[in-house]
Amino acid sequence: MENIQEIITNMATIITSGGVILAFALKIGKGILNKSLQPFNEKIDKMDKLRVEQHNETLTKISKLKEELDKNSLNTMKNTICNENIPLCERIDIFKEYIDKGGNGAVKIYGHQLEERYEKELKKEGN
Repeated sequence: MENIQEIITNMATIITSGGVILAFALKIGKGILNKSLQPFNEKIDKMDKLRVEQHNETLTKISKLKEELDKNSLNTMKNTICNENIPLCERIDIFKEYIDKGGNGAVKIYGHQLEERYEKELKKEGN
């Protein structure tokens, strides 16, 4: 019986020692792995920063393009509203879009005059 207890005690000691050795080896291995991966991690960090910078530049460019598109859209609408060769009802529809997109100024005053003119024409046709 003493031999069995001694064998079990020795096995427990061996297993415990093995666990300690394994934990130590893993800790050392992790340190070595981290050091060997450090150059790659630094490159990945640089790439991430570059990606963020490029993303921000792209957002700025998109914002500028949107501003230009909005200006061009309003200018096209102004030209349409003021063009006597385009039917009055179409010009008024464009005028409403122009107002919805923030159009203002002299074209807004002119557009309201067009609406009044159109209402008068509709009343004449109705009589």
